[in-house]
Amino acid sequence: MSKRLIVLLLVLAGVWAVAIYVLFFYQKMPVTATTAQSREQVLQPLIRRLSDSDIERFRKNVEAPSPIMNVFEPYVLKLDKEQLVRQALSQLQPLSNYRFRGYFVSENENFVMFSNGLVKPVGSTLEDRYLIIHAVSFAAIVVDLSTGNLLVVK
Repeated sequence: MSKRLIVLLLVLAGVWAVAIYVLFFYQKMPVTATTAQSREQVLQPLIRRLSDSDIERFRKNVEAPSPIMNVFEPYVLKLDKEQLVRQALSQLQPLSNYRFRGYFVSENENFVMFSNGLVKPVGSTLEDRYLIIHAVSFAAIVVDLSTGNLLVVK
């Protein structure tokens, strides 16, 4: 073995010896009488005993009425469609080619009336480009078939 390798191994052994000494023996002091007394001291738990009245009060606060539901019966949400659609339509781009005049409902389908006298059923197209998908009392929602954008006719 070369002289350089022997020196490197000695330095490595010295580093390991210092590391083991620091980890296991450095700043270890014998237990004094004061620490022994503090260990014998018993700390009271921070949990207090609950009385029956406390438990009853907590139970009333936490208890929620459990509705009895038939899981096989469909659940119906009741929403104001006009208000919901009004908020949604305010965010859509208007279609400027047409003006909404109104809509009416027949036995089989809904019809949309436009200001130029045009009456189209919901589900039909305008100019073979705009598909009417929904009508409410103040507007109609159409889909631009070429771009896929939703537009509103007010």
